[in-house]
Amino acid sequence: MKQGVWLLNKFRKMGIQHEALFTEKAGHARELVANWADNVDVVVAVGGDGTVNEVINGVMDSGRKERGLAVFPSGTADDFARNMNIPRDKDDALKVILGEYNKTIDLMLVNDRYAGVTVGIGLDAEIAYRSYGSKHLRMLAYWYHGLSMLMRPMPVSKLAIDVLDEHFEGDFEMVVAGNASTYGRYLKILPEARMDDGVIDLAMFRPMRRMKTLFQFSLLLAGKHNAKEFSNFTTTSMAIEVIEDVYAQFDGEVQIFEKGQRLEMSIKPEAIRVRVPREEVEAEVVEAAVVEE
Repeated sequence: MKQGVWLLNKFRKMGIQHEALFTEKAGHARELVANWADNVDVVVAVGGDGTVNEVINGVMDSGRKERGLAVFPSGTADDFARNMNIPRDKDDALKVILGEYNKTIDLMLVNDRYAGVTVGIGLDAEIAYRSYGSKHLRMLAYWYHGLSMLMRPMPVSKLAIDVLDEHFEGDFEMVVAGNASTYGRYLKILPEARMDDGVIDLAMFRPMRRMKTLFQFSLLLAGKHNAKEFSNFTTTSMAIEVIEDVYAQFDGEVQIFEKGQRLEMSIKPEAIRVRVPREEVEAEVVEAAVVEE
């Protein structure tokens, strides 16, 4: 709320026309944006990854993706903003919002819900769920609950996964489908993932011994792993059937999928336009020039 008030005061002082919409419950941002997208040029999400996820879904529901998305990050991890190189500093983030540089990115669609960064099933989603009650601790809450879970028998998710004509079934410690290289602020489970490459990067972890899991997570801070229990794929679509109830997270927002539910996942290329720093667009132009050479 404090960050939003700061931004609104800046808009008023600068004479920028705007409408302020405040959420009252989970899912409310999606409803508000879907109903208001026709009335604005840019939709600004003020908050963390959960808020950004709802706003993305609202923009997509409206059918007016050309309206675009801007982000004023004020969450715990701010993974979407970090992967788009949107600064957390308020004044710098405001400059990006008021700028003229945009980047069109892909989105992942799972049944009827979009995600911009990751969709995770298993360990990461359960950590996020346990952290809800202590969000005042911010990132410390995730580290505390994550480490405490590693000190007990590891939870597993029973799933059946179909990807690239292969079928996997049984126990999984964690399954992460990603549209970006980093999440949880520090973890690089999918270091090759890009938000505009037209594919989903998938990582699957079979159950490991407790200490091995802890060691592998430390390696993931550097975007590395060396476990035989790990496998990864690059795909445009996949399906996951839930054999037993599981926790799942969409850009950090947790929900429970019940036994028998099926998650149909696909990539939606060039799905939404996002306001970014000038450097992000310039880096893309340089990379394209190098490819052409």
